[in-house]
Amino acid sequence: MGKNSAVKTLGRRIGNVVLHSLLVKHTNKPEFTHHLQSEEDEYRNSAIRESKEYHWNEKDKIELKAQALNFIKSKKEQKYQDVNFSIEKTIKLVEEEIKSLFGVST
Repeated sequence: MGKNSAVKTLGRRIGNVVLHSLLVKHTNKPEFTHHLQSEEDEYRNSAIRESKEYHWNEKDKIELKAQALNFIKSKKEQKYQDVNFSIEKTIKLVEEEIKSLFGVST
């Protein structure tokens, strides 16, 4: 897989981590909390593995952030319209996730 494709894949993976984290906190169906947490952990483990495949420069990290935010927005509109969370919180969590993967913020 080329680096451009890896950026898209990792961006979606980061988006899934953050989305599931937000869903755990804001779900209207608490019976799904354990499942959502398990998926969040699995997506995070995959993101960690994928983040080690390439050297990521600042431009890549900015693109990862954009990919993650676009993914979250799309999924929220498609599947989770009944769950409310702020864009500011979403951006903060994406930035924190990228920082945890690479040790720097975007």
